Amino acid sequence: MIQKFETTGRLDILPGRGRKQIPSSSVEDLAIAVVDSSSQSPHGSVSVPVVSRVLDMPYSTVQKVLLRISNFYPYKIKPVYLMQDGDSEIRASFAL
Repeated sequence: MIQKFETTGRLDILPGRGRKQIPSSSVEDLAIAVVDSSSQSPHGSVSVPVVSRVLDMPYSTVQKVLLRISNFYPYKIKPVYLMQDGDSEIRASFAL
């Protein structure tokens, strides 16, 4: 390689293809696993490490698919309380 560079002045190394794309079957499997795990969870949510362990995929791949491809965002689900007739004005104004 050094001799080739000295004679031609170039290495003639072609650029790579970039990052590998994630197969669509993996995206579908991931979406199904997220929905199944969240339906089984008592809180209705699921974490990325749990899904990555279940599917045996890297954490970064699972996170990339959830954020960029499937449009799942990391929001926390919190319980919402129903307003009752006896609630104070402060609570009613806070709920609005």
